[in-house]
Amino acid sequence: MTKSNCIMTCEINMAEYAHLFTYEAVGEDSCAVTGYHGSETASLLIPSADPEGRTVVAIGDRAFSGCSFLRAVTLPDSVESVGRRAFAFCANLLDIRTSPESRLSSVGDRAFMGCERLTVLRFGRLHSLTSFGRSVFAYCTRLRSVVLPEGMTELAPALFEGCAALEQIHRPESLTASRTAAVSACKSLRVLTLPASLRVIEDCAFAWCGHLTDLRLPESPCVISGSAFMECYALEDVLKVG
Repeated sequence: MTKSNCIMTCEINMAEYAHLFTYEAVGEDSCAVTGYHGSETASLLIPSADPEGRTVVAIGDRAFSGCSFLRAVTLPDSVESVGRRAFAFCANLLDIRTSPESRLSSVGDRAFMGCERLTVLRFGRLHSLTSFGRSVFAYCTRLRSVVLPEGMTELAPALFEGCAALEQIHRPESLTASRTAAVSACKSLRVLTLPASLRVIEDCAFAWCGHLTDLRLPESPCVISGSAFMECYALEDVLKVG
């Protein structure tokens, strides 16, 4: 998802250290990682299986919430879901790593909320990732650039709310809806081009984006809430099309 050259990592071999994580069964042969009780490390490589040989298919709710020591995390290809608040308020998290073979398909509510050192997110190569919960990246205040996955159909409620440094959003052509407050209070966002596939823009979806000056709406029919661009004072022509 992200790539950073400024992290000094101290990755450990999870085949040897899988016992430092805690797990919970989710099926006969599968489990979720629910926490970590090893000594502090800058970078964690989540194991693909627990000590009993069960495949890790999920990161549990709040599994790493508030882990201030965490600077980078690598998810194994076997992980299909990241739970609610799984990495919320990891104040020093800089890098989230996956491979093109990742099976990740959903990310739960507030999973990375308040990770204030994240700066770039690249999801484009994750073709299985189609679902984000509410406020997944809300108040990631240094987040500057996002590439959303192809195949994604909606911007979830408050997905990037309060991402004050956000300047660029590469959105997929499959996008059909922008939900309530999805990209609200993104004060650095200046240019926004919405795809032709978009059909619904809900309340406050892009509200309080005070520096938004260039908005291009889809030519096709689209239902736009009256408050969708509330207090976007720099906009001179909200109905610019093309």
